[in-house]
Amino acid sequence: MTVPDPLLFGHDATPGIVAVHADLSGRALVWRRAGDDVTLEQARFRSWLYARDLADVEHLGGRLAWDNDQAPLGVRELSGAPGSLRYLLTAADGRQLRHSVLRGASHRLGRPITSLHDLRGYYSVGAVEQYLMASGRTYFGGMAFNDPHRLQFDLETTSLTPDTGRIFMVALRDNRGFEQVLEARQAHQEPALIHGLLAVIAARDPDILENHNLMGFDLPFLMGRAEKHRIALTLGRSGGPPGVWRVQDGRSSPHWACAGRELVDTIDAVRRLDLPSASLKVVSQLFGIAPEGRVYIEGAQVAETYRTNPALVRRYALQDVEEVEALARRVLAPSFALAKMAPRPYHRLPYAGTATGMLEPMLVRAYLQAGHALPGEIAGHDVPHQGGTVHLYAQGVIPRVVKADVASMYPSLIRHDRIGPACDPLGVFLHLMDQLTALRLHHKAAAKRGDPGEHEAMQSAMKLVVNSGYGYLGAGRMALFQDRDAADRVTRRGREVLAQVVGALRGRGMTLIEADTDGVFFSTPEGWTEVQERQLIAEVDALLPEGVSLEFDGRAQAMLSHEIKNYVLLRGDGRLELRGAAFESSRTEAYGREFLQRALRCLLSGDVPGVRDAYLQSLHALDTRKCTNAEVASRVRLTKSPEQYEATRPARQEAAYEALHRLGRSWRAGEKVWLYQRAGQGLTPLDVNPDGRDYDVKHYAAALVSGYASRLRKGLTPEDFRQVFDRSQQPGLFDRPFGAMQPVWEPV
Repeated sequence: MTVPDPLLFGHDATPGIVAVHADLSGRALVWRRAGDDVTLEQARFRSWLYARDLADVEHLGGRLAWDNDQAPLGVRELSGAPGSLRYLLTAADGRQLRHSVLRGASHRLGRPITSLHDLRGYYSVGAVEQYLMASGRTYFGGMAFNDPHRLQFDLETTSLTPDTGRIFMVALRDNRGFEQVLEARQAHQEPALIHGLLAVIAARDPDILENHNLMGFDLPFLMGRAEKHRIALTLGRSGGPPGVWRVQDGRSSPHWACAGRELVDTIDAVRRLDLPSASLKVVSQLFGIAPEGRVYIEGAQVAETYRTNPALVRRYALQDVEEVEALARRVLAPSFALAKMAPRPYHRLPYAGTATGMLEPMLVRAYLQAGHALPGEIAGHDVPHQGGTVHLYAQGVIPRVVKADVASMYPSLIRHDRIGPACDPLGVFLHLMDQLTALRLHHKAAAKRGDPGEHEAMQSAMKLVVNSGYGYLGAGRMALFQDRDAADRVTRRGREVLAQVVGALRGRGMTLIEADTDGVFFSTPEGWTEVQERQLIAEVDALLPEGVSLEFDGRAQAMLSHEIKNYVLLRGDGRLELRGAAFESSRTEAYGREFLQRALRCLLSGDVPGVRDAYLQSLHALDTRKCTNAEVASRVRLTKSPEQYEATRPARQEAAYEALHRLGRSWRAGEKVWLYQRAGQGLTPLDVNPDGRDYDVKHYAAALVSGYASRLRKGLTPEDFRQVFDRSQQPGLFDRPFGAMQPVWEPV
């Protein structure tokens, strides 16, 4: 445990790297921190490119030097199977190398080729990744999470877009005890505020800039306003290129970078988690990190509140960055740990895929260091890959529910049965699986003992990558070391093990509800205790292969099984847990969410009259307009730019875009807007009248049943469901008393 593994951590253990900027000219800038001091190192590196053959560089003739790493353009033939990427092209200037390849490919194919992504038979990565893979360096060697200087900043603005609003406040905080609020009460003060923000960042000189939704809102807004005032927005450190630029990662939602500092968004890390919302306020409450006396102001009301009570808004803004700092420690720590292993810049890891984004770079680094060819393109299969299995055995409301977790089934089977990609002759994949698992168990045990250090973050980081191993094998052309046959072996063994678990539970008299390779939900006989449940799970666990374990993962009073992966649990302490898009979605309206919480709690408690009351109360709130427009509005993500929508509008009009188009509103692709159904007007942006009550009552009353009550349908008989959610409050001739109704379930 004390000797770093070069395949896992890289072969150069240089400590304290907090930022790297590199370009294809072969220049690398490396910022390193030692205590309070930051130094800038300048290095040269050779750009590299793996190729299957040399057809596109034949035109270089004698300018392409064999086995000469000092020549302007060089090539080495590596050991590897036929068809593999066994030529390593290197250059002092990577721009020249790429230009030469693209020129040759254009001539060969008879059409212009402008990107290596348009060609098969090559493997390349960005300049920073090239430098890290070739040098064997990684970020944050020898550092704890709080050792880098981290600064959080958050904007308060008068609208959601820089075209229609301005910045009137910026709250700042860092992990060295600093906090400050910058303000621009008048519009003409905004340029001074932006200059002030840049001056604080330059003076505090942080290594990392953080915020929640930094990439989706704060940075684009700040860039838009800086451009409006013709202010050069330099967030990076001196010594590197100025400005902020978009990361070229193929994502539709933009991410931004600068030289010398890492720009990191906590919302990227939150989206990896199975949480009901990614909202900062919601997540902070879920994690229990909201400051004491937290001020809550609706987003649309912040600017108005500032006019009458600026002190309250200052407190609100400072609490925002306080929450971000606490949230970063909670959700970014695994990415920080992974940055010590994966040859990628830290800012990419919170949103990078764990398989191709973390595991694959480690594999490529090992092959590059060993001087070995990379796998070539593998022929496709006629038969689709047989993925994991999931079974639904019962639907409705089932009492006395237990969850048994099948811990790390696929990673355990990979290691136990030695299932690795056939195109990995160096055995790096299985080596990484073994070492990551060993490290995870080490840190997990240390965290359980309460040893000092960031053991929980380390074990979470290891778990992320280990659990991606199976997915990587079956990723097809997306993965360099993919192996469909190996992935099929893993899932086949997984199905066998799951069948063993299900059979053992069924044979012991349990009622099965849902089962997949992550775990099994089942119902126990009446009167069973937790001790009996744990003993049962231990008995079944003893039957499983070495390395695969079945663990007790909690119990619940009752479960509403709606459909696969969509269910609600009522825990023993009265907590409701909602899982799946049927019950939790970013588009769920507040009035519907409130109804579901009350109705589900009643249904799972066997209180059908309470379900009826919840429906009538929600219906009454709509009919009497006790709800505001904000409480019935839903959030919609706009995937098309105005230009893209205008091109498709003649053939197909879409309600969300039409609502903005009708009012002459501008928007940008990726923006999220709140909309509601306005009486007589149709879909309307919420900011037209957020506190008003001019919504379409008939529409929302119907949606209360079709969009929300319908999710309880499987917990009642069809006759009872019709009666419970009948708007008429006059009982029918054949209606049953609500008190006589009971939740139901049925086998699937």
